[in-house]
Amino acid sequence: MRGEIFLLKENNELLEMREQKYDSEDLLQSLLEDYPNLISGNQINPSFPRKWLLIKREMGVPDKEQGTGRWALDHLFLDQDAIPTLVEVKRSTDTRTRREVVAQMLDYAANSAQYWELKDIIESFQETCQSKGEDSDRIISNFLESTITPDDFWELVNANIRQGKIRLLFIADSIPPELQRIVEFLNEQMNPAEVLAMEIKQYTGQNLKTLVSRVVGQTMKAIDVKASRSGKPRVWDRESVLEQIHLLKGEEILKVAEDLILWCERNEFTVQYGGGQREGSAKLGFTSDSNDFYKLFDIGAGRLWVPFDFIKTYLPFDQIEYRKELLKRLNSIKGFSIKEDKLDTWTALNLNGLSDRNEFDKFCAIFEWLYYEIQQYSKI
Repeated sequence: MRGEIFLLKENNELLEMREQKYDSEDLLQSLLEDYPNLISGNQINPSFPRKWLLIKREMGVPDKEQGTGRWALDHLFLDQDAIPTLVEVKRSTDTRTRREVVAQMLDYAANSAQYWELKDIIESFQETCQSKGEDSDRIISNFLESTITPDDFWELVNANIRQGKIRLLFIADSIPPELQRIVEFLNEQMNPAEVLAMEIKQYTGQNLKTLVSRVVGQTMKAIDVKASRSGKPRVWDRESVLEQIHLLKGEEILKVAEDLILWCERNEFTVQYGGGQREGSAKLGFTSDSNDFYKLFDIGAGRLWVPFDFIKTYLPFDQIEYRKELLKRLNSIKGFSIKEDKLDTWTALNLNGLSDRNEFDKFCAIFEWLYYEIQQYSKI
C-alpha cells in the first residue's frame, strides 16, 4: 500500500501528496549526487549531525593492488570525521535489495579497505569538482570550516580506511523487512564499521514533489556498541596518540614524537593529552607551583604545533620582540619555516627535521629557553 502525507498551504488548503515510485534507479542516484543532504545526517547522529563531501559517483573498487576498479560503487562520500561512506542505491522493485546487494556491499567494503589508494580518492574528488566547474580546494576548505587542514583530513581518511572505520549505507525508496533485519544484525556485530539503511520516499501532488528520508538499522544495542563513533570528544592517552601518529606518518615521525614526550617526562615537564573528536594531541609544557598549566607546544596528527596565540599570553612573550626571537630560534632548525604573520596565531610544522639528533637537541634547548624566560618574568 502506498503511503501519503499532507501539506497545509498558506491559504489553509490541505494538499494530499501520494507516494510515487522513482521512474529509475538513476534518478535516485542523481538526486543524491546533487543533494547529499538527503542522506539525513542528523538521523545518523543526532548529537553531531553528519555532513557529506561527495568524492565520486560510480567510484571504482579494485580487487587487487594497483588494480583497476572491478566493481563500481554507486557513491562514495566522506563525512566531517573523514569516515568513508559507501552508498549503494536500489529501488524497492529490484529484488536484489536483499541478499545479493548485501553480499555486493560487503565485497566493496572488504576490497576498498584493502586496495583503495589515497591518491585515487583525492583524484576522484578533484575530477568530480572539475566536472561540476567547482574549485576542489575551495570546496574542501568550506566543508572543513578550518577545523582541520585538508592535508591532515586526507591522512585521516587513509587511516580510517586502513582501520576499516567505514560506513556502509543501503539506500532505497523502501527498505524491506528482510533487509532491515540483516542491516540491524550487521550493525550490531561490526565494529568499527557502521552498517545502515535509509529510505528516501518520494511524494507528489499538484506539480509538487516532497522527499522524506528515514534511517533504519540503529538498534539501541548497535548505538551502545558504537558509542565511540558518536563524535563526542574521546579520551586520549600516550598510547592512543602515538598509535594515531604511527598510522598517519609512519615509523620515523613516531620515533620523534616518542622521543619528545619522553624528553619532557624525564626533564619534569608536563604532558597533557587532548580530548579531540578526530585527532589525538599531546600538549607539552610545564606546571606552575600554583598548578597552572602553561602549554608551549602541541604534537597532533604527526605534526608539531606552535601556539603563538597561547604563548603571547605569557610574560614576556606578550611583547612582539620576544615572539620574534622565538620564531628566529625555531627557524634555525632544519626544515622549519615560520612566517611573521603567524606570531599572533598558531602554525604547524613537520617533525621530519627533528629526526636529526642535533636538530632535536636544538629544539629541546628552545623549549628550555621558553620555560626559563616565562618562569623568570612571571615568577611562577
